[in-house]
Amino acid sequence: MDAFITFLSDIPFWYWCVFGLVLLVIELMTGTTYFLWPAIAAFAAGLFELGPFGGAWQLQLIVFAAITVLLSIFAPPYVKPWLQRAQADHFTLNERGAQKVGRRAVVGDAFVNGAGKVRMGDTLWIAESEDGANLAAGAMVEITRADGAKLFVKPAA
Repeated sequence: MDAFITFLSDIPFWYWCVFGLVLLVIELMTGTTYFLWPAIAAFAAGLFELGPFGGAWQLQLIVFAAITVLLSIFAPPYVKPWLQRAQADHFTLNERGAQKVGRRAVVGDAFVNGAGKVRMGDTLWIAESEDGANLAAGAMVEITRADGAKLFVKPAA
């Protein structure tokens, strides 16, 4: 136990900074914000080590624990909405069909039994009409939803 206390009393400030960096790397790999608050607290404890109470390891641990608890309680209401907004901006990033919802297309091949193809730009997409209607070639349609590579359309207003 004496060796552990000796180790704690001899911790230089950069140990706290390295600990904070390790926690920050873990946070970057997980993206949960669970490791963000202890990482910030470790940096704060490292700065506290540079102050007039540098040798008091008990105070460093109290500062680390207090800042971790305070940030864990009070910071998430401010950070979580920001993270959710950032994720919502890229909600359909890897879903090419879902990116088309709300856009207009031209019927390329006439629909038979409510199924056919629509042209967007230079690409033909397999499509199905929402109400099962047969649409004529050249008709303007609006994409209402996507299921994989299949688009569901309705006549454009």
